[in-house]
Amino acid sequence: MNFNKVLVAEDTDSNNFGVVTKLKSIGVHTIGQSQYCDDALLKIKKAQFDKQPYQLLISDLSFVNPHRKSKLKSGEALIKAAKKAQPDLKVVVFSVIDKRSTIQNLMEKQGVDGYVCKGLNGLKELENALNTLFIDQRFTCPVATAVLSQKNVLELSDYEQQLLRLLANGFKQSEISAHFKANGTNPNSIRSIEANVSKLRDTFDAKNSHQLVHMATSLGLI
Repeated sequence: MNFNKVLVAEDTDSNNFGVVTKLKSIGVHTIGQSQYCDDALLKIKKAQFDKQPYQLLISDLSFVNPHRKSKLKSGEALIKAAKKAQPDLKVVVFSVIDKRSTIQNLMEKQGVDGYVCKGLNGLKELENALNTLFIDQRFTCPVATAVLSQKNVLELSDYEQQLLRLLANGFKQSEISAHFKANGTNPNSIRSIEANVSKLRDTFDAKNSHQLVHMATSLGLI
């Protein structure tokens, strides 16, 4: 058993071809394709109007279309709009993005039914996702499952998040001290800021502040 009508939203020809080939191999009869989020949404709405709606949307998250103006500029925006237009539409994300915060947001807040990370086994996991969704169960590939199951031992306080955001924006420690003092944030001495940055570097096992910011950003903590 499988879905009969699927829309693939993917801006890269090679990835688009791979997904379509996989869908055909498992017996999907009608496959729509779009390299632009706006076009994908129009196809979803038209199919509804024609009373032949899509059953499933498979969407990437990143769309780079430099020569075309568009209202929907990302897969997340497309998914939100598609779910609003057709609440019963099943959605699978097929993306290289494996950040915990992104996966959590899409699965828990945006109503995404499946999340598959692109990679060596991506297309096989996509097939597994379709089989799982068809019996009304949600699906995450092994990579996404592992990311979601990680204990978030690196939860940051509001103070630490502010500190890291300022570092990410290029503030020097003396400038962070002045900013904190101006906004009544404590502790705000240069010595305390140095101590907190050093503590965070140890926590993240980061060699310097640049690596610290990169790691915290990659983990979706700031």
